[in-house]
Amino acid sequence: MMSSHAAESDFMLGTLRTTASHTIGIPHLVELLREVPSDAPAEQYRQVVVDGNVLGRPTLAGRQRSFRHLRELYFLDPGRAEFTALRRFWDIDPASRQLLAGLLAFTRDEVLRASFAAIADLPVGSSVTSADLTAAVAAQFGSEMSESTLGKTGRNTGACWTQTGHLAGRAKKVRTEVEARPAAIAYAAYLGHLAGGRGIGVLDNPWSKMLGLAPGRTLEALRDAHTEGLLDLLVAGNVVDVSFPTLGGVA
Repeated sequence: MMSSHAAESDFMLGTLRTTASHTIGIPHLVELLREVPSDAPAEQYRQVVVDGNVLGRPTLAGRQRSFRHLRELYFLDPGRAEFTALRRFWDIDPASRQLLAGLLAFTRDEVLRASFAAIADLPVGSSVTSADLTAAVAAQFGSEMSESTLGKTGRNTGACWTQTGHLAGRAKKVRTEVEARPAAIAYAAYLGHLAGGRGIGVLDNPWSKMLGLAPGRTLEALRDAHTEGLLDLLVAGNVVDVSFPTLGGVA
């Protein structure tokens, strides 16, 4: 999945395990980005959370912890291409925000990525338990985590996938269908580009799986994003060129 292109952008799949102890906090990210302008410097994010207490934490330690988790998962730094692109698509299509945040958290957190195996291919309406998610994480990291930590990953990742829209319900969760709108498609393609994908390969990756794109619909999805002006697409015979002129990327 990685290539020499990835090194150029400093892109790499994260090895965080934030979701072993916390959720990905999409509601908190929504609150934070509502308060901070898209052109704000990185320091302003910290000020709003820690000094301004936009998330309503009762203690300084709690505010610092909340900021640390959000920064780990989402960078909160305009110097990072992944976050700059997130903010652009975030403002373009509010209805895609759950998926946009989920795509970046998925990129950053290896426990969340591992847990997706439990739900990736489930039909809509299928029941999903914490034990299912725990088993998926244990399959990759079981030898590295205690039983109690693994149990937490099941509960936390269940909440995470509920936040992204892949699951619904509280005590009993079921698989739901996500709506991959053009903004989420374009962001997934951009992440695929940063990871070294080129041409149609920008969506031939785990991110498109997260969007629930049907096999064979990759080119159609890219056309949808192109129609909305979110990426440039050129198809000539079997050659597909994808570029992101407003984000500084060419595939």
